[in-house]
Amino acid sequence: MNGGFFDEEYFTFYLGSVMYATEVTNVKEVLHFEKLTRVPKSLPYLKGVMNIRNSVVTIIDLRVLFGIDGDDDIESLPIIVTEIGRGEEAPPMTLGIIADNVNVVTKLESVPSDGLSYGILENRRDFVKSVGKLNGQFVLILDLPVVLRSIEEEIRSLTEDGHIG
Repeated sequence: MNGGFFDEEYFTFYLGSVMYATEVTNVKEVLHFEKLTRVPKSLPYLKGVMNIRNSVVTIIDLRVLFGIDGDDDIESLPIIVTEIGRGEEAPPMTLGIIADNVNVVTKLESVPSDGLSYGILENRRDFVKSVGKLNGQFVLILDLPVVLRSIEEEIRSLTEDGHIG
């Protein structure tokens, strides 16, 4: 942190009426919605896969994962294509995130956050690693590697239990 601001630049976007951010280094590009192939019997927040530059990319709706009401007409919404590191044990994963709106790339003012709930479901609070501020508005800074690990663990658990796969 430098003078009340985080050192990193952040890519900001909206889920519902709340502004979220991720490190700009996680974001590859923003695309308009293209043909989505739905995957039967998948988790509600896994909306399907898209072919992006000859790569199959999983598309997720964080609004569903976080318990946020949103428009079901996802085909008019932007897709944030991210590349998320998974540590030394696995290569990074490309993941598409549906957003209600994309905002700006900027530095964020730091805000002390003493274990607040952030309005996110209790079992999803670790997805937010910090809180920032932009033009007086709070911004929840996501920990995308934690989100990805949680999704992978949920899929693994359901597959082992025979619920999907």
